[in-house]
Amino acid sequence: MKEIRKKQKRLFAAMRAVVAVTLVYIVVYIGVQPYLPQLGTAAVMAFSYLSDILIVAALVLALVYYSRYGKVNAFLTRIEHEIKDCGFYYIADDKTDEESFLNALFDSLAADGFAMESNVEYDGLEFGFTAFKRRESLYVCGIDELSKDDVLAYLDCAVNDLTVRRLKRAGNSLLVFVTDEAQQGAVALSKMICTFGKKEQLKLGICIAEPKTGRCYFLGNMQTKLQSMAVRYVMRSTLPILDKLKSSEPLPFQAELERHMEDFTIKSYLDGTFYAH
Repeated sequence: MKEIRKKQKRLFAAMRAVVAVTLVYIVVYIGVQPYLPQLGTAAVMAFSYLSDILIVAALVLALVYYSRYGKVNAFLTRIEHEIKDCGFYYIADDKTDEESFLNALFDSLAADGFAMESNVEYDGLEFGFTAFKRRESLYVCGIDELSKDDVLAYLDCAVNDLTVRRLKRAGNSLLVFVTDEAQQGAVALSKMICTFGKKEQLKLGICIAEPKTGRCYFLGNMQTKLQSMAVRYVMRSTLPILDKLKSSEPLPFQAELERHMEDFTIKSYLDGTFYAH
């Protein structure tokens, strides 16, 4: 991934330089064009050809850049944020048991105008409650001991509900787990954001809250609506996140993800054979 990013930066710098030179040249060319016939036909043709060459070069570089990196840039940006993010954040609340935390979360969402529905069951999986308001939504469930399989099962269910049952094509949805203990496999998925649509109009993020330990796991260093929702409703804090609510060290899965991304190639990503998690 690092090598790909280096190549991307070099190509972007070259593209930006050529575009800048082309724009300056065109401005100068327009200004001096009335005087060019005085220099002769050869000068007119030279200026015209140089203009065409610069424009074509700029278009070619832009085409190469966006065709090669346009589809992977957003993905790599999210992965870089996952790797560099705090391992976890602290909940700015004194609710130390799962039930009290769920009740407080329900009340805050209801007070904020969300349409609430309790004890919702989809495909055999039960959510404590769901909350919907315009393009924002939350799926909330309480699980005593959260495993990776639990996260994947509920994630698949939430995705199916959003895209198939509700036909959502844009918006931000947060899948919230409130648990006494989150296993490492579940924590490793907490910073993942699923995106849907050609322009990634629909986003679904994961947030894990452990009221007993006061920990909250989610992607908190990337400015998105999902970050705002997690901080406001789950952490019960405000943006920017206070330093005292950030853990000081990353978690082991972040180092593992960084090592795994060394095998990343654009081809494998576009072929659908590369998975970050």
